[in-house]
Amino acid sequence: MPPQKNQTPTNSPRLFFHSAILEINGKKKFLFRSAVYQFKNFDISANKIEKRTMGNHFFKTLLFFALFALLAGCAGVDKPRGGDTPNVRKSVVNGLTVSHDYLDDNQYNRRHAMPAPLSQVKTITIHNTAGYLSAKGERDRINSKRDNISVSFHYAVDENEAVQLIPLNIHAWHAGDGAKGEGNLYSISVEICRSLCKGDDADLYARSEANAVILAAWLLNAYNLPVSAMKKHQDWSGKYCPHRILKENRWDSFKKRVAAEMKKYNAR
Repeated sequence: MPPQKNQTPTNSPRLFFHSAILEINGKKKFLFRSAVYQFKNFDISANKIEKRTMGNHFFKTLLFFALFALLAGCAGVDKPRGGDTPNVRKSVVNGLTVSHDYLDDNQYNRRHAMPAPLSQVKTITIHNTAGYLSAKGERDRINSKRDNISVSFHYAVDENEAVQLIPLNIHAWHAGDGAKGEGNLYSISVEICRSLCKGDDADLYARSEANAVILAAWLLNAYNLPVSAMKKHQDWSGKYCPHRILKENRWDSFKKRVAAEMKKYNAR
């Protein structure tokens, strides 16, 4: 964990909920919280729907709300949990709240999300999620994955907060450059959320990116790295990511914003 600068830990309770997946036209889709939040007595998996105790009327209602959430766009894609996980530590970095909400310590996550120590931090890698979910939604999506595909990242950041999924002494599977790649082994990953939010919801992404600037600057400063040590996902594997920043031709301006944020540390 890098030095904790200007951070004030706080705690708050959370209601638990079930993650759920629905298969539509052969593709797995994550159901959103609004569906599972109210109907906890159902488990929906990729190939079956198991009804535990509730009647057919509620079963139909569940599917209705699930499909409604699936099509609702940015505004309806990620409802609040009603609080946060008990014992999740929070800190504040230059006004940005960081929730240290680590993935569950289980056999699947140890193999596919938290594989081995991160022995040295050489770079910070920026991604776009190419989705609509909040930072907590992205954390829960990774935590509930069981497709045997190794994907993970250290931080997800949205318009309200950053969520840390993995301790910074463990490497993540985020760069696409393999088990011996510099990106996976020596880089801290930051996923900027809401990157498909446009139109009336475009502000959600703009605010998420602004918070990513704060987080990236703090990480670079904490590890005594220059802004040139901030990389794109594209730099490691060629993937068109962070797609929103690249499509809008703003990588250089993003770096300048991070450099300006870093100057605040030098002024102290």
